[in-house]
Amino acid sequence: MTSVGASTATNQHCCSVRGAQNAYVLSWESLIADLLVLIADRVLSSDLLHYVWFRAVCKQWRANTLSPRGCGVVDPRFHPRQWMMFPEGNGLHPGHPALGGYVCFLNIYTGIFIRVHLPCFEDHSVLDCPDGLLLLQRKKDAAICLLHPFGDVAEFPPLASLCLYMSKFGIFLNGPYDLRLRMVHAAVSVHSHAERMAYVSTGDKHWTHTSWMMNGMRTAVPFRGSLYMVRRSKNKPSHIMRVNPPDSSSSSSWPSTPPQMIATCPANLMAKPYLVECNSELLLVGYTDRHLQLVVIRLADLLLGVPATPLTSIGDHALFIGTWSMAVNCSNLPSVQGNSVTILNPPSSGRLRQYDLGRGTWSPLCDRNFYTVSGPIPRPYSLVHHIISCCQRLYWINGHIWTRHHGSEHRWQGVAAVHRRGCTVCSDQLKAIHASNIYV
Repeated sequence: MTSVGASTATNQHCCSVRGAQNAYVLSWESLIADLLVLIADRVLSSDLLHYVWFRAVCKQWRANTLSPRGCGVVDPRFHPRQWMMFPEGNGLHPGHPALGGYVCFLNIYTGIFIRVHLPCFEDHSVLDCPDGLLLLQRKKDAAICLLHPFGDVAEFPPLASLCLYMSKFGIFLNGPYDLRLRMVHAAVSVHSHAERMAYVSTGDKHWTHTSWMMNGMRTAVPFRGSLYMVRRSKNKPSHIMRVNPPDSSSSSSWPSTPPQMIATCPANLMAKPYLVECNSELLLVGYTDRHLQLVVIRLADLLLGVPATPLTSIGDHALFIGTWSMAVNCSNLPSVQGNSVTILNPPSSGRLRQYDLGRGTWSPLCDRNFYTVSGPIPRPYSLVHHIISCCQRLYWINGHIWTRHHGSEHRWQGVAAVHRRGCTVCSDQLKAIHASNIYV
């Protein structure tokens, strides 16, 4: 009798425990709204896809959290910063018939791949990928738009409104460019012997260009709503410049306000510095005097005026420095070595090398080289080949894998040439400019 009673008591205890556990599980659905929003904000700061999964847990969580739909472009919190359009190789650019309207994206922190159906590439060309958004240009009239790959779009005036200004300098979209975003603001800097910037916002009918111009601008990086640039001079310290976006109080004076010099990088510390964003901060990467070693420092140290101590560790991150620089997290990308830096400037052999910040040594980035006499390098490609191609926009937008001597027409040049031949307004403006002999 005693054992039976003990067993009964035990069963009742177990049932009560299970009931308490079930009640505890069910209580997640009625989580306090303020706490739910706090958790959602932290999930969103990690990755947009994690936030989407978080909202899909139950109806209550979905109802009490902000939907990304309708504000994916205008709200920087919903920008897919960790996602990069994945270059397919073999010329399979977005919109290629063989892709069936699908575009592949890679999360450079988690290693997740997703395929998104984007039929807009039938009549648009991709130009860049700022903050994970896609900068597109419509083929028929050169209109610009920012597309969130998972939803929204913001439209801007055609680049034709820049034709008169750009042609004065003989560089109608002829060369690399940089984009700065804040909310739905965008600025494009077109490089030649002198650089100016142009600005536009949604609702504007034309682009506004700056009255100032500057030489030696390199490696512009959008960061927290501003554009940071390195201005280099031979055998002189490099200057870090910043362009802040116009607001309601400065919109009229913005075109005449030159970039602000915020820091100086000593020439004896590093040569030819590059800017790159890594782990939510800006880093400066450059060679030592004899190009035997690489130095990485925090821009924040220069801004504070404290001695810039070279970093010996950036954790699991790997930096790739090219015409467009990026940082990837190697913890989920096994073919990439962490705590390393690769500068896409290979020697004549075509082999890229990576620099180990902890050991201060160089090693081959991968087994194969990046040199070909003509045409693309043969398959198979490793993940490293695709990541490097993301840093070379000329190849990235055309669906090619980067090689040292493989040439291809720049998409800006092609679009500009087609537009100038077909647009009578721009053609008349060009004739007037040439007749006036106004060139810098």
